Amino acid sequence: MKFPSLSSLFSSAGRTFSRFPLAILLASAGTALCIVMVHKNVHEDDAIFVRCFSGVISSYLGMLLSIAVTAWTEQQGWVRRKTLGLQAFVLLLTVLYYFMMPKEEIDQRMVIRWVLFALGLHWLIAVVGFTGKGHINSFWQYNKRLFLRILTSLLYTGVLYLGVSLALLAIDHLFNVDVSYKCYMDTWLVLIGIFNTWFFLAGFPGEYGDIDVIRDYPRGLKIFTQYVLLPILMVYMAILYVYLLKIVVTANWPSGWVAYLVLGFSAAGILALLLIYPLRNDEGNRWINGYSRFFYFALFPLLVLLGFAIWKRVAEYGITESRYFVLLLAVWLLCMAVYFLRSKIKDIRLIPLSLCLIAFLSSFGPWGAFSVSGYSQKTRLKGLLKKYGLFAEGRVRGADVKVQFKDRKEISSITEYLVDMHGYQSMQPLFYQNLDSMMRRDSLLGRYNTYGRTESIMRLMKVVYAGQYDSEEKITRFNCTIGAGDLVIPSGGLPYIIPGFDLTSNDTDTSSSENYKLDNDSLIVFLDSVNRLHFISPGSDRVKDTVFIAGMEPILHHLPDSLVYDLELSKEAMTLPIDGPRWTGKLVLKEFRGTKKDSTIRIESIQGCLLLRRRDGH
Repeated sequence: MKFPSLSSLFSSAGRTFSRFPLAILLASAGTALCIVMVHKNVHEDDAIFVRCFSGVISSYLGMLLSIAVTAWTEQQGWVRRKTLGLQAFVLLLTVLYYFMMPKEEIDQRMVIRWVLFALGLHWLIAVVGFTGKGHINSFWQYNKRLFLRILTSLLYTGVLYLGVSLALLAIDHLFNVDVSYKCYMDTWLVLIGIFNTWFFLAGFPGEYGDIDVIRDYPRGLKIFTQYVLLPILMVYMAILYVYLLKIVVTANWPSGWVAYLVLGFSAAGILALLLIYPLRNDEGNRWINGYSRFFYFALFPLLVLLGFAIWKRVAEYGITESRYFVLLLAVWLLCMAVYFLRSKIKDIRLIPLSLCLIAFLSSFGPWGAFSVSGYSQKTRLKGLLKKYGLFAEGRVRGADVKVQFKDRKEISSITEYLVDMHGYQSMQPLFYQNLDSMMRRDSLLGRYNTYGRTESIMRLMKVVYAGQYDSEEKITRFNCTIGAGDLVIPSGGLPYIIPGFDLTSNDTDTSSSENYKLDNDSLIVFLDSVNRLHFISPGSDRVKDTVFIAGMEPILHHLPDSLVYDLELSKEAMTLPIDGPRWTGKLVLKEFRGTKKDSTIRIESIQGCLLLRRRDGH
């Protein structure tokens, strides 16, 4: 066996770059942005994280589209000048996509749409070079090579990373060189982002001609499919049919969870048939055609089961993105089963081609997952509000009416979903009030997350929020905030100011607390379950050695006897004096949440500004 020389390796790398220049450049750009995020220690809420993450996503999608364009132009036999023009258009689309992405926060719609585009482009790469008549066997051989090349690339990348990591570890321990964890991260990102991509593209198939017979079918693949995958599928089919029989006998509705099991079984079954597709006409393998017909016939009862399961959930709770995709895949499976049973051609290229179209078409437009789901949930919300006279003439109009607990939970769930998935701006057409102005004020008070925004919108509805785990027991929830004109807090000469003071109630034996570094001193603060703030020194026993305990009664004293959810107190009422043996100062609350059961009030969380001075005057 002749090993390649370094010159041949560099020559091969050069040919690969010449064939896929834009794909490799975009992979390098995405890798560089990932390294920037590692070295700047950014978090999800940071603006730089959002910009870098958007750049990584745009680069990845542009890389996939560039590969698909290369495969298609090679199959069409285009000259290099026309190919470069099309690649320049891909680069333009990549840049435009980056500037169209959100710059403030990453929402679920953005991630779902990115996943749909990525899946669609992968399926496009699988089929774009074989769009003419015939070429079915060539299509299978092409995708087999792609699959094996992906596995080989990952193996080489993993072994290289292990080797380099061990070398860095040896340098760290043998030569006392402090090797940062970022070196390991950088190594992995460069290998998986640049080396893995370049190595994979070096083996990317370049032949798109017709192959009548596949002569190099991997024997191990046949053994795995015939003696491992297919028997497992038969076991799962038996389980699903027994469950179907149970539903018929007991007349109970199917569980929603069974939908995912049916989809998983169907996907694995189709994959198994694709893996052994070239062998279907060989002597001794004629059983494959019989099994194929049996599998698609067996799908019909399971698709009925799937339809009932998802219809039950949609009828009760409306359509969400996940239910939309389950419905869409159920229809796709039905069409595939009918096609492969009725068609004489049985063109397997239809599978990735149809999935590619579904992925792209479901990502946008009034027929897309987001529009359909948003319309369905808004319709449910309007219906529930109309039931209590809280919605009229196309707008929410809050009124002091009693909403049943079950409906409060439904309204809370729908509102939280719309805020989380579609953004609070999607609900603006339902309100006379300007939601942007309200959210800007709430962000100053720390209520900028989904939960806080949901509560703010429900206050406009005059409906008390009921969480998923809340019970119908008579418990009054309240949310108390400082007046909008009292947000400026004078320091009063106190030297230590902790503006982001945020605690959640815990029992005294828990480990949840906040540790604040105050010059050469430190202070641990936690809120217990009976409305007391504990101030202790690091290393002390939290119960025995508490330096100072401040009860919240001076603030709770200002709460009215008849609590409503939304309360507002003055700055003076929201100020708690701190007067301990080592520390003195005050805690000015911007917001606190709690519950009242009978006459007992429990504070669940507090947010505010803590101002302190040591007793020695420093």
